[in-house]
Amino acid sequence: MDLSNNTIERICKIFGHLDALEKKGVDFVSSRELAEEIGATEHTIRKDISLLGGPGYTRKGYEVRTFKKELGEKFLLTQKRNACIVGLGRLGTALLDYENFQEDGFEIVAGFDCNVNKIERIRTNIDVFPVGRLAEIVRARSIELGIIAVPAEAAQVVVDQLTEAGVKGVLNFSPVKVNVPANIVHLDMDFTNALRFIAARFIMKKNNDQK
Repeated sequence: MDLSNNTIERICKIFGHLDALEKKGVDFVSSRELAEEIGATEHTIRKDISLLGGPGYTRKGYEVRTFKKELGEKFLLTQKRNACIVGLGRLGTALLDYENFQEDGFEIVAGFDCNVNKIERIRTNIDVFPVGRLAEIVRARSIELGIIAVPAEAAQVVVDQLTEAGVKGVLNFSPVKVNVPANIVHLDMDFTNALRFIAARFIMKKNNDQK
């Protein structure tokens, strides 16, 4: 089944919401509630679930635990995956010890930086290494996902090193788009452009409200 990126993004959001509901002890959720939570229409939610052959809709809604289990199994969302962080500046070190990664199935098993002095000063429970050992550690620790938090000028080099070492996906926090091989999944997360988007939408909303 070939799903669009937008559909996959909605499915991941649904899974996250179902997980939160299960932890709260909620047994059922409606398509309307799911739509409101992830910012989609009820029709879109029902269409996505229908494409997946998801659970039937009852008067009470979707059974949370069953629905979450089906999504988790279909997309391997409950499978533990090893990840690493390259670039241990303020953002990288903050991500290094972000506890929710592990709670959500992502195990940060290594950190890398080109500055040996910085590596020696970092206080963390995660093993950190010089970037020169990246390929060795990625292969030895079966790392599937690489998180990049390096300056723009170093991003492409790091991506090339990660993909050559065998990672399957890259999350790029550097303020530049990177090129990856066709078999690698990647996502660019540009904080500045995200803030620009929010600011622009805010102005548009304000202008529309004044009409």
